Amino acid sequence: MGAQSHAQHHGHDKAKVTIDCTVDERAYIKMLAAKAHMNLSEFILSYLRKDFPQDKPNKETMQAIQDTKDGKTTRCESLADFWDKMGVKPSAYN
Repeated sequence: MGAQSHAQHHGHDKAKVTIDCTVDERAYIKMLAAKAHMNLSEFILSYLRKDFPQDKPNKETMQAIQDTKDGKTTRCESLADFWDKMGVKPSAYN
């Protein structure tokens, strides 16, 4: 295989991860995965993927983008003007 990894050699864009656990823990995880109709990789990644960065902006960001496109913006002349328009008292930023 030379410098190619096993995953690259077989046309996959994947890497192996090793988790140290007891034999009993492994058996329990395998049972949980089987109950969920998943293999070990799918089962473990199903818990971790929710914390992975998303390619798509979240709902709040999408709304901010749309508001900007629609001209719903707040124009400020200075930082003090910004804080005033945001409802922050001058004593909070001095």
